[in-house]
Amino acid sequence: MKALYIVLILALVASCGRPPASSQQSVTTDRLQDGERFYTVNGLRHWVKIKGSQHGTTPIVVVHGGPGGNNYTFERTAGPRLEEFSTVIYYEQRGSGRSEAPLNKSDYQLPTLLSDLDVLRDSLGLEKMHLLGYSFGAELSLRYALQHPNRVEKLILSSPAELSNSNMLVQIQGFHAIGDSSTKAKIEGILRDTTALADKYNHVWNLASSDLVDRFLFLNPDHARKNRALWQESKLTNTGLMAKVYLQHNKGDLIQKATGLPTPTLLISGAHDKNGGLHTGLSLKQVLPNSAIRLYENSAHFPDIEEPERFTEDVKSFVLTK
Repeated sequence: MKALYIVLILALVASCGRPPASSQQSVTTDRLQDGERFYTVNGLRHWVKIKGSQHGTTPIVVVHGGPGGNNYTFERTAGPRLEEFSTVIYYEQRGSGRSEAPLNKSDYQLPTLLSDLDVLRDSLGLEKMHLLGYSFGAELSLRYALQHPNRVEKLILSSPAELSNSNMLVQIQGFHAIGDSSTKAKIEGILRDTTALADKYNHVWNLASSDLVDRFLFLNPDHARKNRALWQESKLTNTGLMAKVYLQHNKGDLIQKATGLPTPTLLISGAHDKNGGLHTGLSLKQVLPNSAIRLYENSAHFPDIEEPERFTEDVKSFVLTK
């Protein structure tokens, strides 16, 4: 059965065509100079870093995951490779990484995050941009394109993972699959209780050790160690506030909302993604008419870390196609 499942997935991926070409915009603005700076967006200072401005291309704006994560690791893995052929703009969402947090701890709802991104676009003088979102950042990028289709030239969605009911179950199943006998028993106990699925989901994550989370997110333990080392080096933390607000307000409607969006879209999914990225990626492929999907056989939730060379080449081919 497992072999048949893999064959079916590979057959689906092989059948996915490349999105039709779109024009490449030449961007020249004095606001797109290399360097780190802060932009005040909706009253909060947002950290921004620009690299590769000499290329004069439509910028790739990198939208990080989490919720509440940062771009520190991406800047040091796939990022420098992207900077070799494109203008790249890294920014960190409110209350994330090096950006300022709102005074109101609940001021992290999706409409606010989408407004932040659009105000930043305007502050940078961009008519259009490519959005490269990974994990939660892929959902944020897709929702922005749905809201502002004329401002996004192309979408790259890496390990898109909306936290819907089905994806919560995918993650719980993923932890159960890699857990030891004690962990499996605890998860089975959680699933038998009468609490809501979101509560079950939180309980499973709370019982996971750092080692279990690493094995959940990565196929290769060396890459997991590299990721954890970079997180420690960054000295940046995730407060969990954005994730808490997200869980309270997310409607699980991403696939429904995205249906029919014509924006050229590249979907990137790790074949071993237990965090829901493969599940969501395959679902989006069915509803986005101008999309292609690339399956990474040697990656879990972070193809940009586990297969950076291929990741970069796929992004390069996609954004530079006329």
